Amino acid sequence: MRLFFLSAFLLFCFVASAQSGSIQFQSLDEVFAYADKHSSTFKNATQQSILAKYQVLAAKLAQWNFKGDATFSSIDNTKLTVSYLPAEIFGGPAGTFKQITLGQRYVSNLNIAPQIDILNPYAFAKVKVARNYEAVTDANNMLNKKNLYESLAGTYYNILSYQWQIEVTQKSLINADTLLQIMQQKQKEGLARTQDANNAAANQLAIQDKLQQLEVLLIQQYNNLKIWCDIDASMPVSVLSTPSVKNHFDATLTASGHLQQQQTEAQKKYQEADWRAAKKWFMPTLSLVGNLAWQQNSNAQFYDNSVWNNSNYVGFKLIIPIVPDANKIATAKYGHINMVIADINMNHAALQDSINNEQLLLDYKKSFRSYELNGKIETLKEDNYQKNLDIYKEGVLSATDLINSFNDWLNSGLNTVAQLANTEYAKSKIAINNFLK
Repeated sequence: MRLFFLSAFLLFCFVASAQSGSIQFQSLDEVFAYADKHSSTFKNATQQSILAKYQVLAAKLAQWNFKGDATFSSIDNTKLTVSYLPAEIFGGPAGTFKQITLGQRYVSNLNIAPQIDILNPYAFAKVKVARNYEAVTDANNMLNKKNLYESLAGTYYNILSYQWQIEVTQKSLINADTLLQIMQQKQKEGLARTQDANNAAANQLAIQDKLQQLEVLLIQQYNNLKIWCDIDASMPVSVLSTPSVKNHFDATLTASGHLQQQQTEAQKKYQEADWRAAKKWFMPTLSLVGNLAWQQNSNAQFYDNSVWNNSNYVGFKLIIPIVPDANKIATAKYGHINMVIADINMNHAALQDSINNEQLLLDYKKSFRSYELNGKIETLKEDNYQKNLDIYKEGVLSATDLINSFNDWLNSGLNTVAQLANTEYAKSKIAINNFLK
């Protein structure tokens, strides 16, 4: 219940934000909540689920095969059939025939023929097939949801990564400005070469170029987010930039997803049900049938005062296939092969899920370790730059070495925040894997 109210509150916030002309996401959960409501992937999944439910309902109704056709006809016999009867019936000589016209000109018929199957093993088996197909649809939709969530998480943390890299680059650009001013001042004082000032200016321009590239990459990721969430291209979207604070390793984290196995297991049950249904093609069908009929005959005109004669019957009809149907026999054979293939796929999916769970943990450990090491490298590179700057001011270190030291610090800072985003993404994939079951 708390989750329901939280989701409703988040959706209310999204609607209010959209009405104000922009959409802002403060967490990955908010992105998921918005996608659940607006993504075409989820909308299609809903329609597929509804379609599967209708197929189950249709199969339930089809097992009784209730029919009731009503037929009405009015026939004008413009020329009645001529028959020859023995003349002796009418007192004539034996061996001769008398020409007689039989029937009436205007004949109207109303027939109602209801039928319902009492026993139809094949149709009964199809109900189970439809139910298992519904389970396959649900499993496929869950897999699609997992894939979409992982894509959303990847895009979300790419946005944060580029935001953090932009912050690092902007700070470095300020330091690059300071470095350029120092070298220009030394050049005026005759303590530095023109080439040193030029290299510092070129370094500043290179950082500006890196900054604008990161800004373009950030816009591209926002466009990807709009595609995944089906947000209008003209709608402004923003992700709240959280501080790139030091992360801690979660040693208690485990991965326990098994969606692949669930999907292939549902597929196997569906194939098995379809095969068992196909084998029942030769079984008899017992139906309850009936007929209600009214007929009016007249030589004067249609629908006059002549009597409508009534007749009816009720009974059973048993249909037993005698001649083998090659197509139905082949269908049963194909179904058995498909069931064996599904069983093989299910065993493989169980292995795949197990290895995927292990790989998710390995990815998380690897990315966190890289983040941790890059953080230490960044600290060392920053210390090197500060010390090299002091040495340069004393005229001991070359400008080239100082600029290289500065760029090493910048690159290590970019690597650190990029690895932080990778760590968060790897962690989110484990959460998605464990949540969607």
